[in-house]
Amino acid sequence: MKSFTDLKKHQGLLFVAPALFLFGIFVFYPAFYIFYAGMTEWDGINPGTFIGFTNYKKIFVSDTAFWLAIRNAVYWAPLTILPQMILGFVIAFLLEIRSQLVTWFRAIFYIPAIVSPVVVGIVWQRIYNPFGGLLSDVGRATGIDFLSYPFLADTSTAIFAVILVNVWQWMGFSMLLYIAGMQTVSKDVLEAARLDGIKLWQVAMYIVWPILKHVHLTLMLLGVIGTMQTFPLIFVMTKGGPNHATEMLPNYIFQQGFLLQNMGYASALSVILLILSLALSIFQVKVLGAKFAIGGKA
Repeated sequence: MKSFTDLKKHQGLLFVAPALFLFGIFVFYPAFYIFYAGMTEWDGINPGTFIGFTNYKKIFVSDTAFWLAIRNAVYWAPLTILPQMILGFVIAFLLEIRSQLVTWFRAIFYIPAIVSPVVVGIVWQRIYNPFGGLLSDVGRATGIDFLSYPFLADTSTAIFAVILVNVWQWMGFSMLLYIAGMQTVSKDVLEAARLDGIKLWQVAMYIVWPILKHVHLTLMLLGVIGTMQTFPLIFVMTKGGPNHATEMLPNYIFQQGFLLQNMGYASALSVILLILSLALSIFQVKVLGAKFAIGGKA
């Protein structure tokens, strides 16, 4: 009887034990191992040599490429999230209000979001090509020489050229979320605004935009997560160049670990990326998460 009573007391633990076991194997152990590997000089094949926090010290003190990657992430987040939100909202609003072929245009604008980033990167790399690319051909035909500029080869323009491609690819996804959000907007509100003589742009800015607060916050959360995971588009278009001008942390980790066989250093970079991701996640839950709940009730 006593053993049966003890079993009932711990039955909750028995239910979660499989999940805890899998979490330990696939999450906790890899995280602990990568932290240890970051304190070694290791090529990924031969046994590593323990060197303490030397890799971490090198990252923060003398690794210029790391700080360029952080700078690019700071550029990437606002310059992709805000334009995607604004363009996605404008397209969604115009399609819902004005277009009779809304289904077709939804599909057209959403197609880039379902195309592989590898394909998108290859196509846009050809478009940006100053020797025979689409932009350069248009520039020569129209006399706009600026379009023939080697955007991906200049350290001052490369990151912004890639950001433009990312905005183009994902604004259709933002559009889709805004269209879904607009389905919840009361038609009575829009009809009252029309009867009061409010202009279309005022309806969009002062009525529909504030109502879709929960969609804005969702896109912000997804945008921050996407910034920390950006890899294929950068790798295909520039490989982090020129001179690390478009480097992002995932690309830099890949380069150090698999191209330069500096797996210990790549592990240290991975730990820093993990800490940054956790910090941003906590920030989102504590700050944006609370606002999202409030916005969802509105």
